[in-house]
Amino acid sequence: FRSPPSTMSYTLHTYPGNFRAFKILIAAQYNGVAVDVPDFSATEKTAEFLAMNPLGKVPVLETSQGCIFESNAIARYLARMRVDTQLYGATFFESGQIDSWLDFCTHEIELPATMWFYPVFGYMPFNAAATAKAKADLAKSLAVLEKHLLTRTYLVGDAVSLADIVVASALVYPMKMLMDKAFQ
Repeated sequence: FRSPPSTMSYTLHTYPGNFRAFKILIAAQYNGVAVDVPDFSATEKTAEFLAMNPLGKVPVLETSQGCIFESNAIARYLARMRVDTQLYGATFFESGQIDSWLDFCTHEIELPATMWFYPVFGYMPFNAAATAKAKADLAKSLAVLEKHLLTRTYLVGDAVSLADIVVASALVYPMKMLMDKAFQ
């Protein structure tokens, strides 16, 4: 595969404060890729937008070659643009490890964190049992993360990688708005 030219234009469609967009924008910044983020309303479900992502979800990256949806796919795309930054790993094996942490983050951190977060902010009804399970699941995942980082500075390799960016982005709101000292 050849990387796209750095002169291509990129537009990220997302609503303000979307934690899933954080990883994309940080990866772009690390790799020196300019990404335009126009004003966007989460209620915009125009035919033009649905052509970019049939599910009508954000974020969506619009490129001159077409659109990419799903936040991890977009982050991977931007991370792979420059090999010299090693944002996607220094070796093929490291890129596999990064993929492992991205999947771990999606299923083991984002899922329970959003199940805890969404009711607090009115995105879904509160359910005490579901919230308790989400907290327990997130605590278990954070224990795995903590154990892994006891002997390392970074999740993979010897420098910041997309794995670090994705995990940190997923934890911004839970750590800022949900986790008290006892939970941490």
